[in-house]
Amino acid sequence: EEVGRLLALAEVPEEELNPFEVLGVEPEVSDAELRKAYRRLAVLVHPDKSQHPRAEVAFKVLRAGWDRVSSPERRREYETKRLAQSELARSVGAFLSRLQEDLGGAMSARAGSRCGGRHRRFELDRDPQRARYCAECGGLHPAEEGDLWAESSLLGLRITYMARMDGRVYDITEWAGCQRVGISPDTHRVPYHLSFGARAAAPAGRQRS
Repeated sequence: EEVGRLLALAEVPEEELNPFEVLGVEPEVSDAELRKAYRRLAVLVHPDKSQHPRAEVAFKVLRAGWDRVSSPERRREYETKRLAQSELARSVGAFLSRLQEDLGGAMSARAGSRCGGRHRRFELDRDPQRARYCAECGGLHPAEEGDLWAESSLLGLRITYMARMDGRVYDITEWAGCQRVGISPDTHRVPYHLSFGARAAAPAGRQRS
């Protein structure tokens, strides 16, 4: 059972593993309880102890999770990063909610929720199938409806924010400047994706390139 539970986490990148989930404990447990949970699982899933054909994979997941909280110092470091990521997620959520409100309509002028004014969007002469510049690949990737991204120019001094809406690619930099949006430019992954129909938006960094 524990081997199967850990194998279900094998596809999660190591840097995204939740060590408490890996160890099967609540985040509030003591360091001693963490170590006890690790030792119990290590006995159950170690390749030398378990007959499961994928025990080695399960043990690797266990080690990866444990390594993040194996000492009080590492645990504090992990929990500090997790708190910072939670704050960032809340900020991103608020930003995306504003973006939904400001860009969801069909008019060319966009409402700015920070200033209450209107901001222009400019249609770009770009094929949506070759819309997003990727510095890593040195080429252009497709943009799907609702994709939001940023690109740099002038040696990185100028950042242009773009989105695909209504089947077209728009420059929404004027709006983004008002909203103080901050997105890394020229990324391989889609930074954010907007779902206008569902009135919901979410980061899309890991889903698609």
